[in-house]
Amino acid sequence: MKVNILVFSCLLLNAICLPAQVVQPNEEEKLIAQRFEYIRQIKQYTGGLYWNDLVGNNFPGTIAYFSKSASYFINPQPQMKDKVSSYTVLENQFDWNIWRLRMPYDSAGFVIVTQFQYAPKSKGFINYMTPVLFCSSPEITKKEKPEYTNVQLWSIALMREMFRQYQYSNTAMLTYVIRLNQEHRLLDKDSLQGIFRNNSDFRDTLKTENELLKRALAASSFEEEKKIFTEYLRLRNKRVATYFKQKKFMVNVSEELWEKLEGTAVMQEKIMKENFNKVPVPDFIIKNDPLYDASFTFTDSENTSYSDFRNNANYIDVTGYNMVLLLEKNKVSYKANFFNYASLPLHMQLKYFYKIKS
Repeated sequence: MKVNILVFSCLLLNAICLPAQVVQPNEEEKLIAQRFEYIRQIKQYTGGLYWNDLVGNNFPGTIAYFSKSASYFINPQPQMKDKVSSYTVLENQFDWNIWRLRMPYDSAGFVIVTQFQYAPKSKGFINYMTPVLFCSSPEITKKEKPEYTNVQLWSIALMREMFRQYQYSNTAMLTYVIRLNQEHRLLDKDSLQGIFRNNSDFRDTLKTENELLKRALAASSFEEEKKIFTEYLRLRNKRVATYFKQKKFMVNVSEELWEKLEGTAVMQEKIMKENFNKVPVPDFIIKNDPLYDASFTFTDSENTSYSDFRNNANYIDVTGYNMVLLLEKNKVSYKANFFNYASLPLHMQLKYFYKIKS
């Protein structure tokens, strides 16, 4: 897994700790706060439909937002005070803690990503042992990524990353991910996808595995579903063992973690997209945001193909999503132990549910 943070150097200057000045927002800053209220509304709506822990006034972690003129920390952690240059506190109507900082010279490019550091040499970084969501303004995003034509599309991308931040903000999950990295047992998603692309036997077996997951989803009886999933486990275990014989590396450890994290993230994204147009948009956004598109209606032709290997989608997104669908189909309470048992993979929860012994 890649956890190297983009270096926002000017934010990391140690400064004499002086009481921060509280300032009134300008018009641009009022819009920033309203945009994040829109994000919060999306979070609320999605959480109510899929993951209740997302519901609430606060964000799951610190958001570092970059505009053309300044930088802002939304929901900053107290320990960050000693890791940044001087800042002012921005008043806002939502009672959020927002710091305004000088604009780092190297942060004006496009970024929407959650990252954290864990190496001892990175203790001075704002994201040391803390997942921080770094994001560009919609204006910067549109300039560098023209496909993001409006604030709604920007909000969808940001919410997708916020769910990942929510996952990493859990101490047990973060600790588990860091331990796997330190033990050199974890491949990042791109590396896994490289194996999928370049190893035909590995890829062909995975395609068969995924078809079995889809057949299990379509099964009309518990007995048929259990039989199909048992065959899925047999093929999966055989593929993992074959790869270990070839490369002396247990690829299943990486698969299990990413299927768990990304399968649920894809499920959250699908539900968000299906219900996006039901989320209330703040009146301020409608009236004052130049990037708000009143005619925007979200349609996603890929919504029906999340269960299939398509385009350049990572295979773990697909298999993870299909296992989440199986858990949902059978009303298995996988969310209740999602973090408490960080190392418990989705397929093992299904194995326990079906009471498969071998």
